[in-house]
Amino acid sequence: MLQETNAGKEPIFASYIDILTKALYHIQRRDGASLELDPAKFEHMIEATNPQLKGFFNYIMNAIIPKERFAYNINESKKSIVGLCYMLAGLRNKFVNQHKLEVGLYLMASGATWEAINTMSTLEYSVCAKTVEKYRKQFKKNMYLKLKTILLKM
Repeated sequence: MLQETNAGKEPIFASYIDILTKALYHIQRRDGASLELDPAKFEHMIEATNPQLKGFFNYIMNAIIPKERFAYNINESKKSIVGLCYMLAGLRNKFVNQHKLEVGLYLMASGATWEAINTMSTLEYSVCAKTVEKYRKQFKKNMYLKLKTILLKM
């Protein structure tokens, strides 16, 4: 698959990553959907967004996960493949970074220091601590406004 080309332009794998990136961008930025970490739902979501991605998740999974693994380990590895897909898309387009934000929020909620979060950001596994804090404050503000609106309607 990597050696084949599509009309001599670029390797097929690179084309799939480009299609995946555009699909995830569309899902996150245009549809406003939240991060999907369930492997089956993720596969369905990307295939529904762009039918050209049909079979791509399984291709990546079969290339990375050995068939000799126990069923539990295969299911856990599928979750890592979802993360890998978000990471690949994020490397291609920095605006497909909701996964990195989720990692940063998780780290902050787990009690990680700003320095630890920024280190993960440098490794490109997370957004920086300042971005996490900005998002957290904006989320808190939005929730306060929604709650206020609901209470005023009562």
